[in-house]
Amino acid sequence: MALRGSFRWLRFAVCLALTVGGLSSAQAGRAQEDVKAHFDKGVALYKAKKLDAALEEFAVARKSAPNDPTVLYWIGFLNLQQQRYAEALEPLELAVKIKPDAPDAHLNLGNAYDGLKRYEAAAREFETVARLQPKSADPQYNLGSVYFKMKRLPEAASAYRRAAALNPNDAYIQNELGGVLLAQGSGSAAVTAYARATELAPDNASFWLNLGLAAQGVAQKANTATAAGKTQAAAAWNTTRTALSHAAQIASGSYAIREALGEALFDMGRLDEALAQFEKAVALDPKQYSPLFNQGLALERQGKLAKAADAYRRALAIQPDNHDALQRLGLMQYRQAQYDEAAKTFTQLTTLAPDEIGAWINLGSSLQRKGDEAGAQTALETALQHGGKAGGARLAVARRALAGLLYRKGDDDSLTRAQEEYTRALQDAPDSPEALNGLGLIAQKRNRPDEAIGFFQRAVALNPRFADAYNNLGVAYEAKGSAEQAVASYRKALQADPKNAFARKNLSRFERADGKG
Repeated sequence: MALRGSFRWLRFAVCLALTVGGLSSAQAGRAQEDVKAHFDKGVALYKAKKLDAALEEFAVARKSAPNDPTVLYWIGFLNLQQQRYAEALEPLELAVKIKPDAPDAHLNLGNAYDGLKRYEAAAREFETVARLQPKSADPQYNLGSVYFKMKRLPEAASAYRRAAALNPNDAYIQNELGGVLLAQGSGSAAVTAYARATELAPDNASFWLNLGLAAQGVAQKANTATAAGKTQAAAAWNTTRTALSHAAQIASGSYAIREALGEALFDMGRLDEALAQFEKAVALDPKQYSPLFNQGLALERQGKLAKAADAYRRALAIQPDNHDALQRLGLMQYRQAQYDEAAKTFTQLTTLAPDEIGAWINLGSSLQRKGDEAGAQTALETALQHGGKAGGARLAVARRALAGLLYRKGDDDSLTRAQEEYTRALQDAPDSPEALNGLGLIAQKRNRPDEAIGFFQRAVALNPRFADAYNNLGVAYEAKGSAEQAVASYRKALQADPKNAFARKNLSRFERADGKG
C-alpha cells in the first residue's frame, strides 16, 4: 500500500504591509490614498476568505501603481491561493524584477513555477530565498519538495535535513523527510523520521499512518532467516501495529486507515483482528471493493471457504469484472467441490481475460472434476493457444494437465500426444518432477520398464517427497522382476506419504508373500 498524505503543499509567504512605490510626485496625493484604500480593502477581504473580491481590489490598486512590488506580490499570492499558477506568474516575475531582494516574492514565484511543473525554475527561486534568508526553514522545505518531484532524492533529503536543523520542532518537515527516505529505500531511517513527526504532532493521524506503513515495509523486508532479522522484524511489526492503531483512534471514521490497519494485521497473521478492521472499513464505506476482497482472503486463510466465497461475491457486486475476485471465488467453489459453479466462474474469467493461462487451467480442472473431460481438454488446449511461444512455468502446468488427460485416454494417438506435451513441459520448466513422472508412466504403459525407471528416478531426485513417483518406480521395478528394489520404492513412497493407498496396496502383496514363506 502506498503512503497516504505524505507530501503537503509548498509553503507560502504573505506580506500585510504596503509601501507604495513607483508613483510620481503628481500622483503622490489622492492617487496614493486610493491605492492604500484598495490595498487595505483587499487585505480585509483576504482575511475574510473572499479571495476573488480581494483580487479585484488589488487589480484596481495596480492600475494606479503598476510597478508597486507589494501590490504585484499580492496579486500573485491570491492567484496562487486559488491554484491559478499562470495568472500568478506575470505579477510575481515583475515583482522580483523590480525588487530582487524580496524573499517573499521569490518564494511565491517558486510556488507558481512549481504549480506549472517548471521545477528547475522553482528550485532556482527557492535557492535564491535560501541565500536571502539563510536562517529560514521554508525555502529548504520547498526545495525538498521540488527536488523530490524532480526525482533528485539525495538533494531532497539534504534540503529537508537542513530545514529540520533550522526548525527542529516542525513535524511536517520530519514527515516529508520520511517520505523521501522511504523513496530512497531507507526504510529504517524513514521510520525514525516519521516517529519524530508523531512525537512533535501526536494528534496527526496521517503521521501515524505513514509511520505504520513505513514500519510495515521494514518488517516485510527483514531477513527472518537470521536471529537479528527476526528481532528487527518483530520490532517493526510491533511499531506497525501500534502506529496504525493510534491512527485509527485519532481518525476513527477513516476508511483508508481502517483498511491499512487490517492489511497489516493480516500480514502479521492476526486474522480475527484483521477481519474486525475490514468489517469496520466496509461499514464506513460500503462501496469500497478492497476491504471485502481482503475479508475473503482472511477467511480463506482461516479455512472458512463458504464465508470467503460470500465475501468475494460481495466484492464482485462492486467490481463485477475484477479478475482477482473471480479467480479467488472460483477456487473457493472448486475447493468446496462445487465444480459446476467453479466452471461457470472460470468461464467468466476466461471471457474477460482470454490470455490468462491460469484461468484456462482452472477451468479445465473444474470441467474434468464434473466429468466433462472433452470440455477440460478444450480448455487446456485453448490455454496453450493463448500461451503461444512464451513458455515458462504457467504454460508447463497447462501442458502437464493436458498430457494427463491424454494419457488417461490410453489409445496410441493420445499417448503420443501426451508424450509430446510432457516433453514440451520439460522444455518450459526443466526441473519438473511431474512431467518426468508422466513420461515414466507412458514408457511403462508401452512396456519400456528401463526407460520408465530412468524417468521415475529423475523425478524423485528432483522431489524426494514425491510419493506417487516412488510408487510408480516400484511398479516398474516389479515389472522387471526386481522385487527388492520394488519393495524399497514402495516403502519410500509411504515414508513420503503414509496415506498413499497405491503404495500401501502394492507393498502389502510382498508382505503377505513373506508371511506365507
